[in-house]
Amino acid sequence: MSETVDIEATQAQYPDEWLLFEVLETDELDRPTQGRLLFHGKSREELHQVAMVKRSRERSLLIAFTGDPIPPDMVVVL
Repeated sequence: MSETVDIEATQAQYPDEWLLFEVLETDELDRPTQGRLLFHGKSREELHQVAMVKRSRERSLLIAFTGDPIPPDMVVVL
């Protein structure tokens, strides 16, 4: 998992998973566009363990979840 990838396209490849990217490029609005995929998996806890090891002042990390943030059996009241 060390090649540069398109972040949006990579998110589509891993449905319902947590992803951790090292951000390598951003667009004119500073949104991440290119990166290096460091982790993908179902476990949020495992993702955070990897993120704690990979973090540093020199690199920008992006965490993304590609699933539905609200489970179908949950009701949101505003």
